[in-house]
Amino acid sequence: MDGTVRISENLGLLTLKNRLSASLEQQLQDIISQATPKIIILDFSQTDSFDDHSLSALVRLHNTARRSGKRLLAARLDDKLDEIFKLARLNEGIPVFNTVREAASYAGLSSGLPAGVEAGIQNTGQPPPSKTGDAWPGLFTRLSVHGMPSEAINLNVNGRRIAGPLQGFGQLWQKTYTAVLKDIKLNPHELIEILKTNFTRFQPLSNRFYPGPAGIKPGEIILINADTPGGLIVTGVMVLHASETSFTFITPEGHPESGWVTFSAEENDGSVTIQIQGLARASDPVYEVAFRLAGSKLQQEIWKHVLQSLLKYVGSSSEVEVAPVCLDKRLQWSKIFNIFSNAQILTILNMPAIIFRKIVKRNIK
Repeated sequence: MDGTVRISENLGLLTLKNRLSASLEQQLQDIISQATPKIIILDFSQTDSFDDHSLSALVRLHNTARRSGKRLLAARLDDKLDEIFKLARLNEGIPVFNTVREAASYAGLSSGLPAGVEAGIQNTGQPPPSKTGDAWPGLFTRLSVHGMPSEAINLNVNGRRIAGPLQGFGQLWQKTYTAVLKDIKLNPHELIEILKTNFTRFQPLSNRFYPGPAGIKPGEIILINADTPGGLIVTGVMVLHASETSFTFITPEGHPESGWVTFSAEENDGSVTIQIQGLARASDPVYEVAFRLAGSKLQQEIWKHVLQSLLKYVGSSSEVEVAPVCLDKRLQWSKIFNIFSNAQILTILNMPAIIFRKIVKRNIK
């Protein structure tokens, strides 16, 4: 494994190196599901980079730990990584501690660490800064919307907190949309740049996306005015991460889903794979019912349309493959009160005011 594993009867300590790649994640999945101890501490003191794929991997690892009856804790994060945990609200499911001893004490092991674990934490100094670069926004508490096009309806975003997969109510789903471009000579950077630049035009007609003046940059807001079977919904997303080869949107409270969606491209064996991957739960019981009835299928058609539009734009004849996987069938009943932030319901309640403002703007023009 790319890191160090120390397992005792009561505690597991996994010291991670480098980013959480797919191969490293699979090794960690196996260790967490098969380990005897109920407490697993992830030591990030040697982690040199962290991206949006690493973030999703941690959610999946947290889910594996929960299903296995275990608790996942994190220790020795550098300042930026600690900021990312708080920003994505990952720390609400994976508590963060300055040292491994603090994490062990929180888990009820304050009487002393097992010898095999103790040997791995002699260096308790500050971890080296990870190479996260400027791909993530700074830490903030509430979303702030500004500089949007005049035709965009601004509702259900400004002043709200963001909400990741751990804050949702419904079943946890991972939906992956993939296309392998073998007939087009574009590198991952070029492909992602095309997607960023043309993101709004690649949407189906029912989806109207309104980026701010800075476009798809870390921390920027994108308003969404969409027509759904339940009527108009006004919501948005925030750019949680953006690099040359990937970017991720995270949802605000009240959005149909609580989670994020990542757009990425990578080169493999002379071809480029473009992928959209959503990792989210329905935000509340109303949305959960809607997704089970029709919303899930409609959502899949939207992201499939976006990817097909991109392929058509670059002249590729590749097919889009869709792979939905339910990672956790349980409902998070503690999140039932998310219904009071439901953007669909609040949009309907605000329709008279929305119509009035449209009439006023039309008369002014």
